Amino acid sequence: MNAPAKLDDIQTFMGEIPAEEYERRTQLRSYRNAASAMVSIAKTETAMQLAWLVVDRLTPWLYAPASTAALDDLLLLCKRLMAAASQVENMDLFGPGAIPVIGGAS
Repeated sequence: MNAPAKLDDIQTFMGEIPAEEYERRTQLRSYRNAASAMVSIAKTETAMQLAWLVVDRLTPWLYAPASTAALDDLLLLCKRLMAAASQVENMDLFGPGAIPVIGGAS
């Protein structure tokens, strides 16, 4: 019996791409999916808006031709936006000083 086919949206839309690029695009997809989930569960407007920024920024880039350097820049941006969204959600819910600051206080 044949094994079920594995569908992969990145390979479907991009075709064969280098492994490094594929890895970065799967990370971008994960950030987009996490941000989409955060939009639906965020309790504060600011956290929701930051998560939407991630979704809006990543969606057009996910399947568009781009250099690995551009994808790395997007990954860093999304990592920072998601951290900011989590931080602002916690600050709004628990109050300043009631939670640890990501990366320590500056």
